[in-house]
Amino acid sequence: MEEKLKELKVRLAEWADLGRASAVLNWDQQTYMPPGGNAARAQQLALLRRLAHERFTDAALGRLLDELSAYAASLPYDSDDASLIRITKRDYDKARKVPPKLVAEMAAASAQAFQAWQKAKAASRYADFAPFLQRNLELRRELAKCLGYTDRIYDPLLDQFEPGMQTAQVEAIFENVRKEIVPLVHAIAKKGNAVDDRFLHQTFPEPKQWDLGVAAAKLMGYAFERGRQDRAPHPFTTAFSVDDVRITTRFMPKFFNAAFFATMH
Repeated sequence: MEEKLKELKVRLAEWADLGRASAVLNWDQQTYMPPGGNAARAQQLALLRRLAHERFTDAALGRLLDELSAYAASLPYDSDDASLIRITKRDYDKARKVPPKLVAEMAAASAQAFQAWQKAKAASRYADFAPFLQRNLELRRELAKCLGYTDRIYDPLLDQFEPGMQTAQVEAIFENVRKEIVPLVHAIAKKGNAVDDRFLHQTFPEPKQWDLGVAAAKLMGYAFERGRQDRAPHPFTTAFSVDDVRITTRFMPKFFNAAFFATMH
């Protein structure tokens, strides 16, 4: 079984590299890509994500997982190899329900929506972005139908991020939070002693904000020899390998928190 396990890891590494190649293109789209490149970038991301999906849902991978199932059962449940086989089989079974064409359409629609969102946000015109949002919602609904559900349409989408959790459970959690937070907010408001945050809304030169953020990241242990910070309209973190993790931030000349806390987040 050692050879089969090795083959599984090789296949998964190749699949992961396709995902990381997509991540590079996505990072570039949000940081340095000229606006004119967006249509081609949408096609490139659609192709890479379709190829990654096809590789992951290859029938040969399914047969390999079936052959390894008995071996995984003989190992401690929480061991690395048993967990790898079990979780890959779970994800494989779900991915097989989704057609590659839909994966490509979702990737393209997401890339197209990003540029539309950026323009609409700058102009404060939600109506310009609404059709792109609608298209992405339609595709997500289609994805949910492919994955299947018995109660709420969001259940299979939530399951991608929190396996086994259902929408009703999330609603119950937030209902309990609401019961505690709302009275607390009202109690604070009645005090009438607003916090003076004027010091956060002065003029802060962007270069100094940048330098302070970099210094804070270094103090927190972020290794710039294996990462970098750039500007993005909506800050995010992405990784192309364990030795290449990128962070982004954004600047507001009269609000200190935006860049500093985006960098730390």
